[in-house]
Amino acid sequence: MKIVFGIVVFIGALIVVFGSPIAGEIPVKENRYGSTEPILPMSFAHTDHAQQNCIDCHHNYVDGTGGGLCMTCHVTDPKIRPLLEKQYHDLCRGCHAEKAAEGIEGGPPRECMACHLGDDLP
Repeated sequence: MKIVFGIVVFIGALIVVFGSPIAGEIPVKENRYGSTEPILPMSFAHTDHAQQNCIDCHHNYVDGTGGGLCMTCHVTDPKIRPLLEKQYHDLCRGCHAEKAAEGIEGGPPRECMACHLGDDLP
């Protein structure tokens, strides 16, 4: 009985992380935005985040380190590339968690599939 329960929990965890194979699209790691290593697709709706100050995410507006898509540096710069997943998870999930803790609409953090499928413009 414990083995069956363990298998059910394992399958459930896979569905939460990767989505239901029955539901359709599954994220695929590919070279995107000039990345040197395959990355998952990422979706980000700027219109849903219009109430945020741009510099909360776009540090390059303040420190003058670049312009254009975030991916310009975050997937191509050999010093920054290894930090990609941690940086985005800390920034995105961290912001949603903070809003949830404050009782502000916009939290809690999303399921993996909510950010790793969809549009091609982060």
